[in-house]
Amino acid sequence: MPTTPLRHSLWFVIIVALFITCLLTANITAVKLVQVFELIVPVGIVIFPLSYIIGDVLTEVYGYRRARRVIWLGFVCNLIAVMAIWLGQILPAASFWDGQAAYERILGYTPRLLVASFLAYLVGEGPKNLLAQQEGERYV
Repeated sequence: MPTTPLRHSLWFVIIVALFITCLLTANITAVKLVQVFELIVPVGIVIFPLSYIIGDVLTEVYGYRRARRVIWLGFVCNLIAVMAIWLGQILPAASFWDGQAAYERILGYTPRLLVASFLAYLVGEGPKNLLAQQEGERYV
């Protein structure tokens, strides 16, 4: 029985790439604090909401099932990035490199940020996507 390869539209691939990029950059930049008017917020708070918007587009256009797969793919990619950052932290630095402390200070938070963003996304986006999909199916 011949199988046909799974094909995705160019727009789907672009949206997936944007979603994963938002997740990764939000977690890496979350250690920097900025002042917005009177509020002190992490830079990641500027980027992370874009992942919600992109998640909404994925759910609305491609359905809950595909959106859920993309969300999981995003977190797997995030986990791989965190593992690479962690590996860079534990490997011995070159004798002439003086940036180890800065590397650990800035990127050492990424495992905690991964867990926090994962929980925040599951609590906020998962149920919302499921409800949006069920609501949409009522009107189809």
